[in-house]
Amino acid sequence: MRRVWCATLGCDKNLVDSEALLGHFTRRGVLIVRDPDLADIWVLNTCGFIDAARGDSESTLREMCDAKDGRLLAVCGCWSQEHGEAIRDRFPAVDVVAGVGQFARVVEACLGSDTPAAAVLAPAFPLAGPAGFSGPLLIDTPQSAPYGGLVDRPLLTPPHVAFVKIGEGCNCHCTFCRIPLIRGPQRSRPVSEIVEEVRLLTARGVREIQIVSQNTTDFGRETGETLTQLVTALSGVDELRWIRLLYLYSGLVSVDDLRRLLDLPKVAPYLDLPVQHAAPRLLKAMKRPGGEKSSAAFFRKLRDGREDLVLRTTVLLGFPGEEDEDVEQLADFLAEVEFDHVGTHHFSPEKDTPAARMPDQVPPEVVLDREALITDLQSEISQRRQLTRLGRTFEVVIDEVVTAQERDDSGLDEMVEALAEGEWVGSGERKAFDGVVGSAVSLAIGRSYHFGYDLDGAVVLNAPGAAPGDLVQARFVAVTPFDVWGETV
Repeated sequence: MRRVWCATLGCDKNLVDSEALLGHFTRRGVLIVRDPDLADIWVLNTCGFIDAARGDSESTLREMCDAKDGRLLAVCGCWSQEHGEAIRDRFPAVDVVAGVGQFARVVEACLGSDTPAAAVLAPAFPLAGPAGFSGPLLIDTPQSAPYGGLVDRPLLTPPHVAFVKIGEGCNCHCTFCRIPLIRGPQRSRPVSEIVEEVRLLTARGVREIQIVSQNTTDFGRETGETLTQLVTALSGVDELRWIRLLYLYSGLVSVDDLRRLLDLPKVAPYLDLPVQHAAPRLLKAMKRPGGEKSSAAFFRKLRDGREDLVLRTTVLLGFPGEEDEDVEQLADFLAEVEFDHVGTHHFSPEKDTPAARMPDQVPPEVVLDREALITDLQSEISQRRQLTRLGRTFEVVIDEVVTAQERDDSGLDEMVEALAEGEWVGSGERKAFDGVVGSAVSLAIGRSYHFGYDLDGAVVLNAPGAAPGDLVQARFVAVTPFDVWGETV
């Protein structure tokens, strides 16, 4: 039987693309494997959002070419969408080069066209394509790239949680961003198709979905449907427990609309609203709306009466012309809003974007200093938010169980060491923690509603017999700005 392994770089939206691509492989009788050594087909789904991501994609591809050893190697995704010819010329070991969304065409290039199942499953099989790829590139304009395959796909997440991509592309044209150039304009999926996908996912055990797109708030603008209609329909899926909304755009939505979404029965009280900055002149230069919808007052009103609401955002540092006073304004904004989670990223002068041609580019060392200031401040804010939960009990879903032998490789030991230095309910809980982590027991990693999957921190706890997908009640007895130690009750 043919076996395929896929490496995914970049964002969660790219992860969904990898799942869709693998779904096309499984429909042709190919087995998905997690161990690359067991596969005869390798796929690299690349990221090309900024220069650092392209460097990551290139170095990963080089390693895969060196280790290829007769396997078929396909490259797809954002990096190859824009640099396919260069990849073909520079990496002759690559057999298939494709852009974004070309799922069926990648599989056909790897397997041949509609090979009978018996031939696919035959023990002796030829690899499709020449050893050095020199045929036409499987790249189309992003506007016309087909995005089939999302409804019925294998998951690369734990079986109880899934990312659900509700659209492709973006119409915003922020001056620093290449997404519209790579992925094209916004194309929203029909509500009925997304609901059918989620029904199929819940039939397989999924209980939490994380809604993703380039701009979730803009869903349905070109089709006449709305985000509220979509989330209302998804709330009617019986077995679904949590709907988590990511990539919302505060400048395109009102507080009232967001509160109506939060009032729906299965929407987690957690919103991801990337703001990028708080200085009005920089927001204007970025072509992101300022004013009331990007002000601290907007978020205060959003939280009014909803003390349980978790807010997540992302900020961009080093945009051309950024001054120290702009960063101070951003710091004041973050201190006033008190986001629970904040991600930072650095400006990258991307080809064909207006910001790349702007004067007063900020030196990298200055950007690093500003990032340190913001992350230190946010660490204090996140710790204060976490302390409001200390001693309280919350429902936690188990994502992973880590044995004592796996702790070091999984990074769990680092989390445990940080928690040991965190804020504790009392000395008795601290002593019990020492006994648990000092013994050879498995530990569970899970999340309360406060944490998005693969986005934020986690709840670590001793939960004997627990398995991924299980729900437990846990008292938060220690916190850091990022993680929690919980005791099951």
